[in-house]
Amino acid sequence: MAAVVGGGGLAAAIAHRPTQGLVWLVAYLVLVVGVAQYLLGAGQAVLAPTAPSAGVLWGQWVLLNLGHLGVIGGRLGERSGWVLVGTLAYAAALLWLVRSTRRAPSGKRLWAYRLFALFLLLSSLTGVALAVLRR
Repeated sequence: MAAVVGGGGLAAAIAHRPTQGLVWLVAYLVLVVGVAQYLLGAGQAVLAPTAPSAGVLWGQWVLLNLGHLGVIGGRLGERSGWVLVGTLAYAAALLWLVRSTRRAPSGKRLWAYRLFALFLLLSSLTGVALAVLRR
């Protein structure tokens, strides 16, 4: 929720003079850091047959957000290597989140969760390709 509120606040602050990089940042904060992260966590909470330990939850959160920091810093600093490293951390976090639901009963919700994670992974790879092409 902090990312959604922060993205909204940033949008309000830059509305008088938006730049491409800042508009991208707002969208990334709201959609990927905020909404997608919320859905991943909520899905894990609903689907995981047993609640993950606090250490697992914190580890997933840290890895996911280190990935976000790498992507944001790399994109705004025009450093495609940072985008790649951030994306690798993000991909590892996504795989960890999906793995935590491996014993969930099969059904539409589980497949929707896995497809959503796959969509996020493929989107992040597209972002890496765009970062490399921008150079």
